[in-house]
Amino acid sequence: MSTYRIYARWAERQVTDKTVTESKTVADFAWEELRRLSWDGEAKPIGLTYTCNGKQVDYIDLTSGVG
Repeated sequence: MSTYRIYARWAERQVTDKTVTESKTVADFAWEELRRLSWDGEAKPIGLTYTCNGKQVDYIDLTSGVG
């Protein structure tokens, strides 16, 4: 069984509430929704994280534009 987590990360290890699911379909949907969000200046996180069983599936670095 797999556990997926989707969330935004700010400096100092702060994160949004995480989407936690065992469904890859739900995880993929949550990831696409998070990627579509528009972030305002100071509210902009440093990155977006998608993990499965604690291993990184995808990461978007919003400080450099590299994902």
